[in-house]
Amino acid sequence: MTLPQIISMVSVVLLTIVAVAVGIQLIYLLKELRYSLGRINQTIDNVSNTFEKISQPALGLFAILEGFKESGKIMETISHLLGRDKPKPPVDIDAYDNSL
Repeated sequence: MTLPQIISMVSVVLLTIVAVAVGIQLIYLLKELRYSLGRINQTIDNVSNTFEKISQPALGLFAILEGFKESGKIMETISHLLGRDKPKPPVDIDAYDNSL
């Protein structure tokens, strides 16, 4: 074997060893990435479930407030139909100043 053949053979062997080592490290990196993404997905699911559990009572409270608002409108309509509401004058007579 000549010197260039020996150098070529050694460089091919070294490059093959480096490529295999990089490939193994890449496989470990991809496994770790897969595990991390799984954990992130579980965390997002937990946050979503917690948000839904928190939002249910808030929606109930808003429904109760909306019910009070609608019952006020119903009472206003009933009092209007019974004639118990008094129309207000367009001008406040007490606030008129006679000093001019």
